[in-house]
Amino acid sequence: MTLIAGPERQILEYRTRGGIAVRRETTAVPVAGAIDPVLAALDQHRGVLLASSYEYPGRYTRWDIGFVDPPLQLVARERDFAIDALNDRGRVLLPAVATRLAHLDALAGLDAAADRVSGTIAPPRERFAEEDRSKQRSVFTIVRALVDLFYSAEDGPLGLYGAFGYDLAFQFEPIAYRLTREPAKRD
Repeated sequence: MTLIAGPERQILEYRTRGGIAVRRETTAVPVAGAIDPVLAALDQHRGVLLASSYEYPGRYTRWDIGFVDPPLQLVARERDFAIDALNDRGRVLLPAVATRLAHLDALAGLDAAADRVSGTIAPPRERFAEEDRSKQRSVFTIVRALVDLFYSAEDGPLGLYGAFGYDLAFQFEPIAYRLTREPAKRD
């Protein structure tokens, strides 16, 4: 459920670029305290709360967006990745994710199960133009495929939210490590 400050209950139905049918229901809540349930839930559940208090007439407005209990999680380490279903909603989405990723020639391997899709990204080509550096085979290939699968102009807030680690920089060029990396550390 999405909490919004605005008109009463709204239902939006559409298909994403990748063909996934989405039904989104929004419920209006008073502006005062609207983010409190999300904020309280973040102590015990996965999720995020983003806010901007900056306002400039005609250009920027204040906003808050947050959610708890996301359906999927993408984790990467070096050239390996895993997309986990975190709940029943994630298990519904995972077959579409597996189908989309199966068509990527950038993968050296892909395994699909009920709760996880995992694989290995093939090494990048040895020579490429500088302007193509960020387009090389990397975890961003997976991110771009997911964005394409879930994209719809109908639903601006739908997206990928989370944190990228510093070690993702190693995806773009083979760099000799100077420090030992912890085995459990994610990119």
